[in-house]
Amino acid sequence: MPALRRLQLFFYSNGNLAGLALALCGPALLFAGAIGTGWGWITAGFYLVGLLAGWALTPSGASFERALQQHWSAAEIEQRIDTLVEQARPLLSAEMQRHLENVRGAVHELMPTLANVDTAFDEGLFTVRETVLNYLPATLSHYAALPPVFRVTQAVHEGKTPKQLLTEQLALLDAQMQQVVINVATSDAQALLANGRFLKRRFLQPDFLAS
Repeated sequence: MPALRRLQLFFYSNGNLAGLALALCGPALLFAGAIGTGWGWITAGFYLVGLLAGWALTPSGASFERALQQHWSAAEIEQRIDTLVEQARPLLSAEMQRHLENVRGAVHELMPTLANVDTAFDEGLFTVRETVLNYLPATLSHYAALPPVFRVTQAVHEGKTPKQLLTEQLALLDAQMQQVVINVATSDAQALLANGRFLKRRFLQPDFLAS
């Protein structure tokens, strides 16, 4: 990661923002006459306290583990998407949550059918499995790792913030999963192949900071 990007991530971290806010107490006390000589060291001390407190109180970024095993039952995949949605909820806006709920609904609708048909629907099952076990966890993990203020203020790709990019990605995933439901219902194996290729191409790089 470029040094400038690392600096931005530190600047927008909760620890640094808390440190800067608390450091303002130093000049305030100086102008109020409460402190005099050594006010610079006192200000630095305030910053350090704020920095450490901010880091200590910052919840660790959720880790949405990508599942590596290949053989998951329909019930396990349904449980996986339920856990993922609940874990991600605190990080997401109302619009993001709506799209993710739609994805969950599509998974629950698809799994009974996909679990009880022949290999003609293997590609549909693969698309659903990869979405639940790989695409979503990887994308959400990278988003959760960014400082909250950074997510909504800094443009990282084509003038868009991570929040805007994630909203677009979840909307896209929502639309694609609804299409998968239709394609399974109409037994369109070729369309299911196209769905899988599209999702793999769009979610192959889940890092919001990658160029």
